[in-house]
Formats: sequence, structure tokens, C-alpha cells
Amino acid sequence: MISIDFSIIVEIVMMLILMVVLNGLLYKPIRRILEEREARMSDIREQIESYEKNAQQLVDNFNKRLAEARVAGQKEREKYKDEARAEEKRLMDESMAEAQARKEELMSGLGAEIEAARKELKDKAEAFAAEIAQKLLGRAV
Repeated sequence: MISIDFSIIVEIVMMLILMVVLNGLLYKPIRRILEEREARMSDIREQIESYEKNAQQLVDNFNKRLAEARVAGQKEREKYKDEARAEEKRLMDESMAEAQARKEELMSGLGAEIEAARKELKDKAEAFAAEIAQKLLGRAV
């Protein structure tokens, strides 16, 4: 059986003293270290979230600028294509005008040559006819 005497009071007092000493030397410092650790972890988590937000904003800004650059590039390319088409049309029109002018020049020159050849043939036609008749008939006509 358990007997209650003066030693139990000493044991209780010793236990209380041990709790006070352990609380001051062990439990409080451990709790303080754990709280500091938790605070640092919380700060680190906040920094990580901040960095992730910054990184996402940078990626979004980059993608936005890239899209704008693509649009600007397409507009620039279309502008150059339009300029090239206009230049091509201008060159084609010039070439067609030159070709038409040259054709008309050649046709007028050719028409004059044809007229001259007709006149010459007409002038020589009677002489040729007389010569052919003379050769066919075998006598002078």
C-alpha cells in the first residue's frame, strides 16, 4: 500500500521545481526556436509567392510584347508586300506602255514599208506582165 507521509510533499515540491527549471531551460527556448522557425518559413513562403507572381508577370509581359511584335511584324510584312505589288504594277504598266509604243512605231513603219512595196509592185506590175506575156508567147508584145 501507498502511505502518505512527508516524502510525498517533498516529491511534489521537487516535481514543481523541476517543471519550473525545465520550463525555463528547455521548453521556452524550444518553443521560441519553433516559433522563430515558423516565422521564417512564413516569410520564405511569402517571398516565394511574391517571386512566383513576379515571374508570372514577367512571362505575361514577355508574351504580350511577343504578340505585339508578331502583329507589328505581320503589318510590316504586309506593308512591304503592298509596296512590292505597287512597284510591280508600276513596272508592268511602264513595260506595257513601252511595248505598246514600240508596237505602234513598228506598225506605222511597217505600214509605210508595205505601202511603198505596193506602189513599187504596182509600178513594176505592167512591166512584169509584159515580160511574162512575151516569155509565154515567145514573141514581143
